[in-house]
Amino acid sequence: MAVALGAGYSGDMQLRMQNGHLLLSIKGALVWGAGVKGYLTFEVGYDSIVALTELVRQEMAANQYKDLEWVDGEAMDYLQKLSFLGATGIDVAFAYVRGYAIVKGIFEALTEGGRGGLIAYTLIRDKNQKAIRDWVFNLQPEALGPLLLTLCAPPKAFTPEQDEQAEVFDEEQTHLLQQRAIEKCLTWISSKANASLQFEESIIRMNRDGARPSQAGSVYCQNKLKLDTFMAERVLSLQVGTNDMRNRYRALVSTMGARLNDHCGYHTEYKGPAFAPIQKIKSTYKGPNID
Repeated sequence: MAVALGAGYSGDMQLRMQNGHLLLSIKGALVWGAGVKGYLTFEVGYDSIVALTELVRQEMAANQYKDLEWVDGEAMDYLQKLSFLGATGIDVAFAYVRGYAIVKGIFEALTEGGRGGLIAYTLIRDKNQKAIRDWVFNLQPEALGPLLLTLCAPPKAFTPEQDEQAEVFDEEQTHLLQQRAIEKCLTWISSKANASLQFEESIIRMNRDGARPSQAGSVYCQNKLKLDTFMAERVLSLQVGTNDMRNRYRALVSTMGARLNDHCGYHTEYKGPAFAPIQKIKSTYKGPNID
C-alpha cells in the first residue's frame, strides 16, 4: 500500500510502532476517494516490509537524511535495524515475521564486535550482489554508520558457516576482506547525487546505535581517522589488486568527504616512558558547527 501511494503522498501517511508492531495509517481519502475522513490503519505485513523499508530509505535520501515527520522514532529505529540486516544478506521479511526482539537481538549480535569478517564475506561473495548493492545504495546513515564501524573492527579469523569447503580466513585475510567490503560499500554509494552527505552522516554515526552525537565535526574527524587507519594497513599487499583497492578507497574518501576533510587536523602524541613511548594520533576539528 505504501509503495502504491508513493513518496509524493508521504504527508498523508503515518508510520508508528505499537506493542512491537509497525502500524501504517493512511488518509481514507487516498484509498476510498474524496469525502472520506479520518485514517485507515494497517499492520505492516511481512510481504510489504521490504518495499516499505525501501520507500523510507528513498524518502530519507530525498530529505537530506533528516528525520521524516510521518515516521515516529521507534518505527525509524526498527527500520534502521531491518535495513542493516538486509545489507548483511539476511532475509528481512523472515526476520520481521519473528518480531522486533529478534531483529534487535540479531542487530546487536552483529555489531558487538568480531563479526566484521562474516559480514564482509557476505558483502563481497554473496551470489545476489544486486540485492546487497540495492540495500547499501540507499542505506540510511543510522544503518551505514554501524555497518562501517563493524567492518573496521579488529579482524578475527573465521570460517564461513555456509561454506561446505570449510575455507578458513586468518586475521590477515579477514582484514583484507573487511577492507574490500568497506571500499565496495563506498563505491556503491559514490554514484549518487548526495553521496557526500550520506558519507559524512554515516561517518558521524559510526557507533553501534547509529545515533548522531553532539560535536559532530570532531566526531567526524575521529571516526574518519579510525576508518583511514584500518584501511591504511597494507595487508597481503603482494596480492593482485589489493593496493589498487586501497587507492580507490582514498580517492572515494577524498571526494565524498571534501567538505569536511580539510577541517580535520591530526597530530601525534607520545605517552609513557621515554625509552618506550606509546604513539597515538589525535584528531581536531576546526570547521563550521554542523550539529
